[in-house]
Amino acid sequence: MSSVLHPVGPEPPQTYWVRRILVLASVILVVAVVAALIMNRSNSVAVSATPTPVASTAAPSATPAASTTPKPSPATAKKTAQAKAKPAQASVRPPAKPTRVPVLACPGDQLRATLTGKTRLKVGKSNKFEISLINGSGQTCRVAVTGSSFELKIYSGTDRIWSSDDCTKAVRKITENVKAERAVAWKMTWDGRRSRENCKRRPEIPRAGTYFATAQFTGAKPVQLRMILR
Repeated sequence: MSSVLHPVGPEPPQTYWVRRILVLASVILVVAVVAALIMNRSNSVAVSATPTPVASTAAPSATPAASTTPKPSPATAKKTAQAKAKPAQASVRPPAKPTRVPVLACPGDQLRATLTGKTRLKVGKSNKFEISLINGSGQTCRVAVTGSSFELKIYSGTDRIWSSDDCTKAVRKITENVKAERAVAWKMTWDGRRSRENCKRRPEIPRAGTYFATAQFTGAKPVQLRMILR
């Protein structure tokens, strides 16, 4: 201890104290440098291990955004698709229906009447006639047969024997659209007796002789059938 506190040597004591102070300062400097290096390395490792603020804030913000948006259920997606499709469907209009041109009535003078039936029969026996109206206008037209537009009558000379005008319900009502050169046809029966108004019969029975049945449609040329009663 005495040599440390009281240096011995040929040189003055101040020299030895200066040397000792320099050595001590060198040791302290080396220790300080080593300690600084160790602290700097520790800080570098700690800083590199710590995540940067940008990465640490970006990851949480992206995750909640994805988790907070609910996926629509299949039923909701179907309703949404139907709702979007409705305006498109509503805008589609059905094709316009063609306008129907009304069929006009056949001109009477363009109709040709026909009349067929028995030409020979016994007195008092009935005769069934077949009647038709042929469209000669060249285009489709409407034929309306009624008790007021058609008459079937039977005469012998000037003697009026029977007429459908006495019983208009004997004429069957017919309304048909008839093409060109086509016909509308029906049947009528004469009971072999005389007629009178209100669908009644007269008691007299026509005698044997020659009779003419005439079919007449308003505006058309009449047609006759000759009959012989025996």
